[in-house]
Amino acid sequence: MRLFPVPMDLTEEEKILGGVLSLRQVVFLLGGGVSAALSMAFLRLLHVPWALAFPASVLWFIAGVYLSFGWIAGISADQYLIRWFSWRNRCRRYDWGDEL
Repeated sequence: MRLFPVPMDLTEEEKILGGVLSLRQVVFLLGGGVSAALSMAFLRLLHVPWALAFPASVLWFIAGVYLSFGWIAGISADQYLIRWFSWRNRCRRYDWGDEL
């Protein structure tokens, strides 16, 4: 008879990085950091002053941190945004039948 390891808590994501961060969190943190670095490099390439380029790149990093750790209405922030965009972009057809 084969034995398969069962995680202790099935309601949470599996923590792969040091038992603290899940793969989703690592991806969002790296994405936020890379986006911040690329936006800083791009804005400096366009000769935007540091006083404007730095806050713009910090916003990208804050967005990555928020998508990694933030919660809205009981679900993670990234799932909330996915559901909100799908709700906003779905086809809405209101059919009132043959009364009109």
